Amino acid sequence: MKRRGFTLVELLVVIAIIGVLVALLLPAVQAAREAARRMSCTNNLKQLAIAFHNYHDTYKKFPRYSYPYYNTAPNAPVGHWEGFSAHTAALPFMEQGPLYDSITALQRAATNVDQLKWHNGYYANVRRTRIESFLCPSDGPSSGPDTGNSSYSVCEGCSTGWTEAQEHNNGIFGMGIRTQPTSSVEKSIADIKDGTANTVMLAEHRLGDHNNNRYSPGDVVRAVAWTGSVASYPTTAILYDANAVQAYGIACDAAKANHHSHAGRDWMAPMPTQTIFNTLVPPNWKYPNCQPCSGCGWMDSAGAFPARSYHPGGANHALADGSVRMITDTVDGAIYCFLGNRFDGQAFTLP
Repeated sequence: MKRRGFTLVELLVVIAIIGVLVALLLPAVQAAREAARRMSCTNNLKQLAIAFHNYHDTYKKFPRYSYPYYNTAPNAPVGHWEGFSAHTAALPFMEQGPLYDSITALQRAATNVDQLKWHNGYYANVRRTRIESFLCPSDGPSSGPDTGNSSYSVCEGCSTGWTEAQEHNNGIFGMGIRTQPTSSVEKSIADIKDGTANTVMLAEHRLGDHNNNRYSPGDVVRAVAWTGSVASYPTTAILYDANAVQAYGIACDAAKANHHSHAGRDWMAPMPTQTIFNTLVPPNWKYPNCQPCSGCGWMDSAGAFPARSYHPGGANHALADGSVRMITDTVDGAIYCFLGNRFDGQAFTLP
């Protein structure tokens, strides 16, 4: 009796066909997964934007991006970078009331000035709390030993920032003045002169890999002086200077060896790339995040701190009207700058 079976050639052809089908299928599966992650990221930004609007409904203003805790000593030496972030202020409005209560209880019980600083070990347990709605699922692993990470930042405007001067606090979220418990830097919807649908409120940034021996996009390059016409950009007379921005990027790219890699490590931290970004440069800028401060071990400095993401083509942004849009990497630099500035009179609408 003659037995039937596959020849070696037939078997190899079948294997080749299966290989081709798998090669065609895998990109489709990856694309579907990324689409789901991007949708989840969009929802996270939407929820955070709603939380800030609920804060506004209660206090008739948006929070600052840094709240040094004052207690009974308004002149206590608690710097801007040692205060508490806008994300901390939003906690009660996003079903994180018990966590917020834990923070305020610790603040009230503080017995010395150091215990009024977010980075003090006094707050270690609460600041390491992982909040899923602060994390983009497309982002990398936790940044370093701490797990209280954040993939999202509030917009300080189109400015190098980190100053009390009003022209540099041109976004929705400003620094404020350390020695005053309240400040005109806390803005209301009425202060968004260009319209809530034309002004950026929040965006994504990448988490750092916590490896200072290797540069990765999203790491912050240090000690590169701003090369524009003014030390702290912009002035009220100069809304956008493309040449100055380009020159700064080139200088920062040449200095990548000196960087730190803990972006996004702490949602409690009121610093650029932790919970703050600016629209000085486009999303996923081809040059590094960069700051002029040479001695800063953190991002407590002026500089270029763009939105960044792992989504192909751009980064998700929440506008001040609560809508969430993907803004592409190819957006015109001037238009993107104006989208971050709440009152420059340049009301561009995204397509």
